[in-house]
Amino acid sequence: MEQFKKILDSVFEWVLKLAMVLLLAMVVIVFFNVVLRYGFKSGIHWSEEISLVIVIWFTFIAMALGVKENLHINVNILPRKLPRKFFLVLDVAKDLLEILIGCIIFYYGWKLTVNGARSFLPATHISNAVNYLVLPISGVFIVAYAIVYLYADCKQFKRGATK
Repeated sequence: MEQFKKILDSVFEWVLKLAMVLLLAMVVIVFFNVVLRYGFKSGIHWSEEISLVIVIWFTFIAMALGVKENLHINVNILPRKLPRKFFLVLDVAKDLLEILIGCIIFYYGWKLTVNGARSFLPATHISNAVNYLVLPISGVFIVAYAIVYLYADCKQFKRGATK
């Protein structure tokens, strides 16, 4: 499992670099569009469309990053005096839910991508599939990282959870 996680991390590192480049590109495009619009009374006609695509990609890559780093919101309302095994069971349930959500994102994201390939964005004439292609990609990463956490939680549960 360690080898799998290393490979997964290295591939996801490239996806994160792509997200950083996309975010930088969006900032540059929006900046130049604002300068052109207010300074020269013209603008880049495709900037809003491309910015929207970049925001969609960045959002779903960030969602997968949240699963990887376990950054999603946790609510701790139960007293910590309960046994550790109880919290491990909750962690396993969380992992299984993340796997289910990742599978749903992958499945319906793929269907949206295939359907989106039939239409084109109005300003750039790029296939509308580009809006949805990130869904199956992020779904794969969400499922993969949830499986890594599920494996670790089950391993810890088998060893016997201690406080």
